[in-house]
Amino acid sequence: MKFELTELGKQFSDSELIGDLKRVASLINKSLVTLREYQQYGNYSYQTQKKRFSSWKKALEAANLDKSKRPWGGDLSETGIPEKQLIKDMQKVAKKLDKKTITTAEYEMHGKFGISTISKRFGGWNKAKMSAGLKIGRLYNSSEEDYFENILCVWQTLGRQPKYREMEAPLSRLHISSYERKFGTWRSALESFIDYVSTRSDEVQPKSDVEKESTRDTVISAAPKKKKPRKRTNRIANLRQRFRVMKRDGFKCLLCGASPAKNPNCELHIDHIVPWSHGGETIEENLRTLCSNCNLGRSNKE
Repeated sequence: MKFELTELGKQFSDSELIGDLKRVASLINKSLVTLREYQQYGNYSYQTQKKRFSSWKKALEAANLDKSKRPWGGDLSETGIPEKQLIKDMQKVAKKLDKKTITTAEYEMHGKFGISTISKRFGGWNKAKMSAGLKIGRLYNSSEEDYFENILCVWQTLGRQPKYREMEAPLSRLHISSYERKFGTWRSALESFIDYVSTRSDEVQPKSDVEKESTRDTVISAAPKKKKPRKRTNRIANLRQRFRVMKRDGFKCLLCGASPAKNPNCELHIDHIVPWSHGGETIEENLRTLCSNCNLGRSNKE
């Protein structure tokens, strides 16, 4: 089975993106839309707008909106947001929440600028907090597989490829800015995920004809030996197998058709068709997607 991402840049038309910029401008009753305002009220990612029109300024031009100031509020003499302004806003949010440290989610809700902007300027969110005199809360040291596991959970819930703006709480355990820090862009994160789940390193590769012949000659010439018990697959399907099986089954229960995309309370499990306890192996041909109710009911009958 071949896994492919939605073609880059083809999800939305230019008119849809321009129309959304105009909608946000009308909503906030302003002739200028800042990155922060669009991030808060827009239906798409501001990164999508910038990539489609090559810059935020040109996106505003396409929508016939005012572009006399920098999108973040500075005048034309300033080429970037001053670090003092970023630090001041982080401290302002911490003071508002009466806390000595703030999370990315808290800043996204109350701050003026984007998390990715601050992280890129200071080389990470924790370094930004140190510059602002704030305490370091949790360390962002999740493994690559943690990031991929989270993508799988969101993909499973939606029943389709997650979009940039959907990677936030409560749907996503890791914020989109974490993916941007780890992989550079959200698209790179998705591509890395697809490369990972498409690799079949978890399965035993068949021997070549030369290896088979060599093995046969060795068996004939060697003295009879006691047969070793056949090595079994692990009982629990790994991340690669779970994604491939769920994608094959359409992210829904094969017995009752339930899916998290239709019912948020639905939980999908990977089930062995021939039970592992009865000799069934953890290979894709022997795995299927069931909801927790159907899987529990089946277990009670066995």
